[in-house]
Amino acid sequence: MSHQQEPPYGEQPYGQPAPPGTGYTTPDYVPPSPYAGWWSRVGAYLIDGLIGAVIALIPAVVGGVLLAAGGGTDAEGDVENGGLVALGIVLLVLAWLLALLFQLWNQGIRQGSRGQSIGKGVLGIRVIEMATGQPLGAGRGVLRWILLVVLYGLCFLDVLWPLWDKKKQTWHDMIVGSVVVRA
Repeated sequence: MSHQQEPPYGEQPYGQPAPPGTGYTTPDYVPPSPYAGWWSRVGAYLIDGLIGAVIALIPAVVGGVLLAAGGGTDAEGDVENGGLVALGIVLLVLAWLLALLFQLWNQGIRQGSRGQSIGKGVLGIRVIEMATGQPLGAGRGVLRWILLVVLYGLCFLDVLWPLWDKKKQTWHDMIVGSVVVRA
């Protein structure tokens, strides 16, 4: 009687396939420094505004004096010195333009490129891109400043929003993806 050997077991079948993965997600950005407080931001805006006002002060005062000096009328109601009035108006417009251009440069271009306006530099805070921690760049800095002006003009809530926001962001920060942190 020959003893027959049983055939060996076959290979085990493959198991269930692995479940699909969760996919790649970027982790939430954690700023290198704590978020800047609301009062620091207000202080920086006040410093920047004061510098803009000082820049505009000389042409505004001279323009106002010229308007007052040339603004009298004679007996028939005609302006006595129209040239002084015109020059006064030109100087007042120039004062406004100087203040506007300073803020565009300081809070748009400079802050976008360096992360700090002059006021933010004095108070030790800076604006960074939330995703990378780097300055926004001049283009997005200017966009951020324009949004600040528009949203502030439409609704004061934009500048109050950091008081209760977890990341202390304004609406214009949220739109461009920025946060303000301690430098």
